[in-house]
Amino acid sequence: MHFIRSKILIIALLCTIGIIQGKPIRSSASNLKAYIKYLLNITGVENEYTRFLSYIKIHPPEDIKMKALYNELFSFDTYVSDLTEIYVKYYTLDDVIQLINFYSSPLGKKTLQLTQELNRQMEDIMLTKISDYIFTLIENGFDVVLPQIPQ
Repeated sequence: MHFIRSKILIIALLCTIGIIQGKPIRSSASNLKAYIKYLLNITGVENEYTRFLSYIKIHPPEDIKMKALYNELFSFDTYVSDLTEIYVKYYTLDDVIQLINFYSSPLGKKTLQLTQELNRQMEDIMLTKISDYIFTLIENGFDVVLPQIPQ
């Protein structure tokens, strides 16, 4: 009798382990994507994406069909979904949680606040170097063809 009870207990335990082991994979993948979306939200990716779209001058057209295509390709939700799929390739759930913890910390918040200003200052430095380089080329007799700025 003891052998039968032990056998039933072992079978029940193995079934439970099989069920438990299968669940985290699915919920972990959906949790990972949810955490990534939260991370993207707290890091201000929407502002960067808006800035990027305005920089490359892509705006929704007036035509209804083309506007629908624009929204399908360039909406912020589409961008976040695409970016989330990229993050999934490189980050584990633990990685993303650590990033969230960092960006929620005082140092992380400071980093987020300063990143845009640091990038702006670097752009200014690079533009100054580029202009100095172009002027030096011209002074030394080299022809410099500058790109046309679209109107």
